[in-house]
Amino acid sequence: MNLFEALAAYRTMVLRHAQWLDTGTPAAHDGWRAAATAYQQARDAHRQRYGADPDLPAYNFTAADLGAQRADRDPAMAWAARALLALILAVGLLGLRGRGFGAAAARGLLLGAVRPWRVAALPAPRSRADRVLVWLVPAVVLVASRLVFTWFAAPAHLLVSLGGWALFALVVRVAVGRRDPFHLWAVVGGVALLRSVLLLAALAGRGPGGYWFAFWTAPALRAAYLTTAFAAFGWLFVATAVVLRDRYAVRRRRVVGLTLTAAGVPLGVLAGLVAVIGLERALTVWNDQLALLPWGLSRILGITVYLGIPADLAGHAAAVGAILAGVGVLLSAGRARRTAGPAPAGATTRRSGDRDRA
Repeated sequence: MNLFEALAAYRTMVLRHAQWLDTGTPAAHDGWRAAATAYQQARDAHRQRYGADPDLPAYNFTAADLGAQRADRDPAMAWAARALLALILAVGLLGLRGRGFGAAAARGLLLGAVRPWRVAALPAPRSRADRVLVWLVPAVVLVASRLVFTWFAAPAHLLVSLGGWALFALVVRVAVGRRDPFHLWAVVGGVALLRSVLLLAALAGRGPGGYWFAFWTAPALRAAYLTTAFAAFGWLFVATAVVLRDRYAVRRRRVVGLTLTAAGVPLGVLAGLVAVIGLERALTVWNDQLALLPWGLSRILGITVYLGIPADLAGHAAAVGAILAGVGVLLSAGRARRTAGPAPAGATTRRSGDRDRA
């Protein structure tokens, strides 16, 4: 009966947590916390009774504890997401106001997120603070938002997501060479903030637990989120191509090539890393840290086998990334129209003005 009592307490805790994720009421929160305390007491009592018994050993609560530890962080993660959203809102308001410390960086990030064709006409700031803030603020928000999304408990997920952003930024930074990168960072950083807003808005309600609860139980909301997220993902490449063409006077063929290279390098490198580690092992580490799939999957059946994931998927993805990068390098080979400095101010202004009127 001792084990059944512990399992019953665990079931009650999970259901009370789901009730709070669904309703968000104080009563549901209090019921969840009381159930969590009851589970911990029942678990500890079971371990004390059977932990030293070699004939009838204690039940393994590792999977239950992984989920419970992450659930406990949901309220704090929700508040952290709200704080980050407030920071992004402050940056946007500063960009609209156009005056004060960091205003040039904020203006660049705001335009880079929603109107990248206007970034080329922005004057380069003289303040060193603006040149630092234009990449530092998005970098901080990007790292912090992904930490919140993973309950500060999944470095494997951070390696893939943040590594992809870092490799993309590295490729496009190399593409502009010695020219002033302020406008490039304004666009890349602005889109990073835009994508972070979408994620943080989903986390601000009841943390990552609420995110995944809605993801699996609300098909219409899931479809809307995935559509918007994919559109924002594609917007990164469009906005980057626009600033490369308008501000850095890169020919269209080279713009396409550089964009393909910037997309292919992260895919090839990260997928290649997963292929070297092994897809099953990589997914196991990822799931142990995020606790999204049943903990015993990889230990009993294997995640790839259970979910029907081809074992060589990572290798194929790495090959696709290498092909994209190779095609991009071939297309971008040759000389740009200019080797230094932005496009002519008058031409840039006219193009921007035409787009605004359109």
